[in-house]
Amino acid sequence: MERKELLNKVVTIPEGYQLVEEKTERRNKQDVTIWRFQKDGEFKLNGPRIIAIFVKDTLVSVKNLTSVPSGKLASSERAEAVAKDIFSKSNRSYARGLSFIRIEHQQREFVDESGRTSQFPVLWIKFGHSNGSYNWVTLGADNQLIEMEIDSRWDYFRGRRKTEMWDNDDWVLAREGKGPQLASPNALA
Repeated sequence: MERKELLNKVVTIPEGYQLVEEKTERRNKQDVTIWRFQKDGEFKLNGPRIIAIFVKDTLVSVKNLTSVPSGKLASSERAEAVAKDIFSKSNRSYARGLSFIRIEHQQREFVDESGRTSQFPVLWIKFGHSNGSYNWVTLGADNQLIEMEIDSRWDYFRGRRKTEMWDNDDWVLAREGKGPQLASPNALA
């Protein structure tokens, strides 16, 4: 399956959004391809965006911060079912190794088109995998997919994430020496 087709199975790229960046980096000691979509083809840090990360033709991470979801957050049971469905759509064989851990109420934010920071509630649905990794789906109101990530590793010694965070603009800035190091549980840049 082509990458674009796979991405479209889990998230809808809004009209007017274009690929503004494609680059190759390392994630968990593997080469990954990172796609970034933004409105009118304009690259804007922390602005409305979709970032997708692929290992070959496997979608390992997607971040969808294009709009503030409206409506209600799902019940815990419904959120878990939606998360399982998203994992299955993106990688059915990988999804078979997942085990539900917990759901947390969290917040997400991005800088909207007018330059204001928009913050909204989400449900973070966490799973373990038989390969030892952590995996999650983050849902906004009306089950809008905000994040999906598989094969995220933990640095137990430092008490923070080990897997590189190429879908986080502030982490990338820190990695490039253009911003501060993010606090735990974020990965060291």
